[in-house]
Amino acid sequence: MNMKKIKLKSVSKSRGFTLIELFTLLGIVGVAMSLAVPEIRTSIVRSEIVTMTNEMILSLKLARSEAIVRGKDTIVCSSTDSSTCSKADGNWINGWIVGVDLNNDNNIKEADGELLWAYKSDVSPVMTITPSATVFNQLVSFSYNGWLNAGDGVGFDICSGLGATSGFQRREIRSSVAGEPKLTINAGLQC
Repeated sequence: MNMKKIKLKSVSKSRGFTLIELFTLLGIVGVAMSLAVPEIRTSIVRSEIVTMTNEMILSLKLARSEAIVRGKDTIVCSSTDSSTCSKADGNWINGWIVGVDLNNDNNIKEADGELLWAYKSDVSPVMTITPSATVFNQLVSFSYNGWLNAGDGVGFDICSGLGATSGFQRREIRSSVAGEPKLTINAGLQC
């Protein structure tokens, strides 16, 4: 009987990962993600606080400067539809509008051509924006000379709403009767 020799080719090294290597890699990725996700959430909340604060300061400055330039009363008021004042206490978290009170009714209506600018909030529901005085629960009004029409000074406290142990510093917007808003990051008081 003639037997032929069969030459076996050597098996080359396989390409890819072994099961142990794959599970090790997944474990490392899992630990890295568990450390990174809370930091990402912190960055998002901090960014929302900064954005809302900057938008409110911009709105107050715009209203004050337009009152001086136009020689008419201007209003910053809470709004849910970005075209009219909501007339609801403490509704600032949904957004606000800035406008010229052309017909002296203490209201802004886009249909009357009074609307200058609108801010619609799209932040998470854990944010809070609280007026420092009840006179500003619905609106802030500037007279033709840039001074506040009511109250001793305007103020808003902006917080993350995650509680006192969240570690986020409260941002305070304050203005004297003269109307120029200023920002304070209160390191002593956290949200």
